[in-house]
Amino acid sequence: MPEIIKLLVVDDHTLFRRGIVSLLKEQPDFQVIGTADSGPTAVQLCRDIKPQVVLMDVHMPGGGGVDAVAALKQMPDVRVIMLTISNKDEDLLGALAAGADGYLLKSAEPDELCQAIRQVAAGQGVLSPEITARVMRAAAAQTPITSSSLSQRELDVLQELARGATTADIAATLVISENTVKTHVRR
Repeated sequence: MPEIIKLLVVDDHTLFRRGIVSLLKEQPDFQVIGTADSGPTAVQLCRDIKPQVVLMDVHMPGGGGVDAVAALKQMPDVRVIMLTISNKDEDLLGALAAGADGYLLKSAEPDELCQAIRQVAAGQGVLSPEITARVMRAAAAQTPITSSSLSQRELDVLQELARGATTADIAATLVISENTVKTHVRR
């Protein structure tokens, strides 16, 4: 029996939220333990029910998802996937800077969403393929980063990433926090 992944679904559109919950209930390794319609409500609920993965929209009345991510990431073992229609760079970068573990577009296929949840629960990061392609094109257009512009610790983190290590694995290997690993990766 696979380990159960406890989920919180956060979206201000009731129909969409209920549809996602119905989809997730079909998976034997998922348990939806709560829903919310705003970022602040999600933060409060998260403190009480302690989900492993939070699926959250970026823009919601009463408090957006990006603002809530930083608060959620202060809680131990909470992973956050932004599930949104927004493919705007500022939303993506804001969510990742706040600590989001994934960024998926609502156009994702059901299997893609389920796989992303499993990956994030396992400590990996995920991006929608459309977002990944755009990030790669933007990165290719940038001036390359030379190893001399990176600290030894940043190089160590990148070497571990190249080996396929997860954020948690890198943190354990280098005896640093997962947030420090993410900071080095963002640099």
